[in-house]
Amino acid sequence: AIIKYNIKQMKYYEALKKKNVDPSVFKTTMKDENNIIEIDNLQTNFFTDNGTVKSVNGVSFNIPKNKIVGVVGESGCGKSVTSWSIMQLVQSPQGQIVGGEIRFNSDDLGYNENGEKIAYNIAKMPTEQMFNVRGKDITMIFQEPMTSLNPVFTIGYQLDEVMFIHYPEMPKEEVKKHSID
Repeated sequence: AIIKYNIKQMKYYEALKKKNVDPSVFKTTMKDENNIIEIDNLQTNFFTDNGTVKSVNGVSFNIPKNKIVGVVGESGCGKSVTSWSIMQLVQSPQGQIVGGEIRFNSDDLGYNENGEKIAYNIAKMPTEQMFNVRGKDITMIFQEPMTSLNPVFTIGYQLDEVMFIHYPEMPKEEVKKHSID
């Protein structure tokens, strides 16, 4: 019964990530336009054969622009899963953001007719759309150095790859110079 329920849940949350979604579904407004990220009541679950694990359950915090915020806590309290959720890197289909909002203040979106700052709600953003944000506007330095870089490729290639993805028109020489800088 647990497995059947969890499969149903995984399918439901995966269906919400469909490709051609009206952008109004994943756009919202910032509560404070001086924040770069606002996380409200974030809930991330893992659906396992033994039941549902509520890894992140009701986390809320803001990251102001041009500030550094440290997330501290005991081992296993959800710090990494919170970060993975912000980046939409939670291992699916078992891992899913099931509630809350992750508002990202992108300069690309401007303001609505009421003068409110428009933001992306990463928790509802389709994976395909997140590819345009991840690596360009939001990046993550993983805590495990041995798995952060792929030993099969040079570091230069892996740094260049981000620029090639987000700025395909940029000449190769300029990409190399940017990586070296």
